[in-house]
Amino acid sequence: MTKLDLVLARIRQLPPERQEAVALYIDLILQDEESGSVFTDEEWADIEPTLDEGGPTMSHEEFAAEIRSKYPG
Repeated sequence: MTKLDLVLARIRQLPPERQEAVALYIDLILQDEESGSVFTDEEWADIEPTLDEGGPTMSHEEFAAEIRSKYPG
């Protein structure tokens, strides 16, 4: 088995909601590979000035919900 086969087998053992979260993350990575970035130039223009601000943080659950709402599966 390849490393990919082993990882996919591990993913398939996760609960369905975790499988969806992992699939979403992998999809974002693949989009990044294909386009060079998951953000448009306009989005980067909004994001970059705030990178060092140390603004509010969110929980993993809040982050996952926000990503799911922006990129429905």
